Amino acid sequence: MPQEVNAYYDPSKNEIVFPAGILQPPFFRAGAPRAANLGGIGVVVGHELSHGFDDEGRQYDADGTLRNWWSEGSESRFRKRAQCFTKQYSQFVAYEGGGNVNGNLTLGENLADNVGLHLSYEAYRRWRDDRGDDLPLPVDGLTNDRLFFLSFARVWCGATRPEAAERRRLTDPHSPSKWRVIGTLQNSKDFARAYQCKAGTKMNPSEKCDVY
Repeated sequence: MPQEVNAYYDPSKNEIVFPAGILQPPFFRAGAPRAANLGGIGVVVGHELSHGFDDEGRQYDADGTLRNWWSEGSESRFRKRAQCFTKQYSQFVAYEGGGNVNGNLTLGENLADNVGLHLSYEAYRRWRDDRGDDLPLPVDGLTNDRLFFLSFARVWCGATRPEAAERRRLTDPHSPSKWRVIGTLQNSKDFARAYQCKAGTKMNPSEKCDVY
């Protein structure tokens, strides 16, 4: 049985847990360009932070007490924006020959993926603007901005058998790895700019989802 390492947010304690085992490739490598590490472990940090404000985490206050602390207006705006993600991910086919992703079941994790990517890229952008880019990369056409998004996508490389894919489609609150990458990047203006995706194309659609 392969072992996995997983960071998580516990709303009852209002804490984020990062096992030491996650500080290794593909999430993190000592000495790697800042863009690479922020595209990996940085997105995970942002992902877990956002769980405190998603469809489930928002039901707990700062002390971990189950309490609705949002105003009616905030809750209404959140639900309206969240519907965009539900619609987007429900259009994805979970695996070849299978059914579609359950956009309601996966909503919280889809929101966290999108917010995590945005937060980490913003942290990278501020660092870059303050200190300048890392050293030039040894691959033609691979800028540090592109490396950030490439590192994010690399984290989710994997293969799943159809039986396992169907079980996950029905029970897993996470979208399939393929759509965790594509769905999130479709909503990122920063990705479209870095890779010069033409407006209106698959990876730079005119309608993008944004929750905060």
